[in-house]
Amino acid sequence: MKIGGSVLDHTDCPETMDWITYHIGEDFLIALICFGITARVLRKAKTDLSLDREKRSRLFIFGSGFAILGLSSFIHASIHTFDLNTNILYQTLLGYCFGLLMLIAAVTLEKPWNKKTLPLLYLPLVLMLSPYVYEQFPIFNQFRPLVWLIVSYLSGLICMLYLATFYYTKNARFVLSSIGHLFICIASIILFFPASIGADPWTFGHLIRPLGFVILFFSVTSRELGELRSSVLYRALTAFSLLASIPLLVSGVVMLYENLNPGYVIKKEPMVFALLLITLASALIFGLGMTIRLIRPLLRLKDSVIKLADEGFNKKIAVDSTDEIGELSNAFNDMTVKLRSALDEQDRLSRLAATGELAATLAHEIKNPLNAISGAAVYLEENFKGGLIQEFVKIINSEAQRINKLTMSLLNFAAPVKPALAPSDINSLVRETRLLLEQESKDRGVIIEAELDAKAPLIDFDYDQIKQVLINFIVNAMDAAAANGLVKIKTRISNGGLLLSVEDNGRGIKEEDLKNIFNPFFTTKTRGVGLGLAVSRKIAKEHSGDILAESIPGKGCRFTLMLPVKRK
Repeated sequence: MKIGGSVLDHTDCPETMDWITYHIGEDFLIALICFGITARVLRKAKTDLSLDREKRSRLFIFGSGFAILGLSSFIHASIHTFDLNTNILYQTLLGYCFGLLMLIAAVTLEKPWNKKTLPLLYLPLVLMLSPYVYEQFPIFNQFRPLVWLIVSYLSGLICMLYLATFYYTKNARFVLSSIGHLFICIASIILFFPASIGADPWTFGHLIRPLGFVILFFSVTSRELGELRSSVLYRALTAFSLLASIPLLVSGVVMLYENLNPGYVIKKEPMVFALLLITLASALIFGLGMTIRLIRPLLRLKDSVIKLADEGFNKKIAVDSTDEIGELSNAFNDMTVKLRSALDEQDRLSRLAATGELAATLAHEIKNPLNAISGAAVYLEENFKGGLIQEFVKIINSEAQRINKLTMSLLNFAAPVKPALAPSDINSLVRETRLLLEQESKDRGVIIEAELDAKAPLIDFDYDQIKQVLINFIVNAMDAAAANGLVKIKTRISNGGLLLSVEDNGRGIKEEDLKNIFNPFFTTKTRGVGLGLAVSRKIAKEHSGDILAESIPGKGCRFTLMLPVKRK
C-alpha cells in the first residue's frame, strides 16, 4: 500500500494489521462526523428564512470546509481499505489543510458572498489521486511531518478564533468548539514526529484526533451557527487585549491601555490578513527547516538500514554535518564496516573449519594405505638385492616420506590450537630461532639480522607455538630473498601491543595474491602445501592477536605478528 509515496506492507504483522484496521475506522468516523456537520450547516442555511445573505454565505463556506475535511478522511480510509495505488500525502493531508482554511475563511471574511467560489480550489487536489499526475511531482514522503505542522497551526488558529467569538458572544459552545480544535491541534503536533504504525506517538495522535471531531459534532449546533455573523478578526484582537482595564505603573505614571476599536480593525482587514499569512509562512519555513535538518537525515538513515539486506554492507550514508545527526551517520557507517569485517571473518573461519575437517579426513584415509606401502617397500629392500629394485624402493620410500609429511601437516592444521600460556621473553625466542636457522641461512647465502626492543616486557604466550610462527616467517622470507638476500627480524612495543615482524628484500607478493595468502593450500612457491601461514594465523588468533601482511612488488614484504601485552 502506498502511503506518502512509500510502500507499506502490513500483511505480515498482526499487531500492525489491527492498527491499520483501527486507522481505517478512525477516518471513516471522522468522515461521518464531518458529513453530519455539513448536512446540519446546509440545512440551517436552507431552512432558516431569517438568515441574510452574509450569514448564508458564511454558512456555505463553513459547511464546505467540513465537507472537504470529511471527503479527505473518506478518501484516506478508502485508500487503506482497498489498497489503492495512490499518494495519500498530496490529496488527503493537503485536503485537511484546505478544509481548515475554509473554516478560517468562514469566520473571518467580512464579505463572504464574494468568496463563495473558494471551495472550487479543492478540485485540483482531486487530480492528485491519479498516479499519472502525482508522479510528475517530487516524492514528498519526507515532508509529511511538515503537513502535520500546517494542520496543527491552522487548528490552533481556529481554536483562538473560537475563543475570541466566545468572548464576544458569551456562548459556551464556542469554548467547546475551541476545545475540539485544540485536540486536533495537539494530535497534529504529536503526529509531526515520524513514527511507525502502532508506535506510541502514532497511537496517541490517532486516538486524540477523532476525539476532537467528536467534540465538534456536539458543539456545532444551529444556535452556534446562527451567531456566525460579521468578521471575528477584530474580536480575536480585542478579546485578548487583556490590559484594557488594568492600570499599569510606568516610570511613576499610572497608565491605562486603550482597547482596540472594532471599526478600526475592520478597516485594517487586509493588514490583519497579511499578518496571518506572514505568521503561517514563518511557521512553514520553520517546519521546512526542521524537516530538512532533522527528518531527512533520519529517513535517509532508515532507508540505508532497509537497503542493507539488498545491497550488503557496502552502503554508506553521506555525512554533511558535524552535529548529533552527523555523529549518528558516522556511527552507522562505522557499524557497517565492523559488521562487514565480522561477517568476512566468520565466513573465513567457517571455511577454515570445513577445510580442517576435510584435511583431517584425508590425512587419516591416506595414512593407512601409506603405512602399507611403506611396509611393502621395507620388505622389498630386505629380501631383494637387485640394483633396479633397490632404486625403485628408494623412490618409494622418498615419496612415502613426502606424503607422510603432508598428512602430518594436514593433521596439524586440523587439530585445535590451544596455547599453553606462560610469561615468556620474545627477544630470547628470536635469538634462539635465529641460532637454529643460522646454518640453513648460510647455506642459502641469506643474512639474518635482528633488531630487538630491549624494553619489550615478558608477556603470556605459548613459546613453542610462537616459535613455529617465527620459523615459518623466516623460512618464507629466505625463500623470497634467495641468494645474497637480507632478512630482518624486529620486535617493538606499539599501542599496547607487542609486534614481531620479519621483513625480506625479495620480489614481494602480487596484490591479487596478498589477499589469499592466509587461505589453506594457497601457495606461490613450487614446494610446500600452503598451510604454513594458515596455521600461523590460527595460532595468532588463539593468542588474541593477528598477523599483518604488507608487500611492495619488487621490493619485498613484511609479516608482522601482533600480540597483546595485557590479555583481557
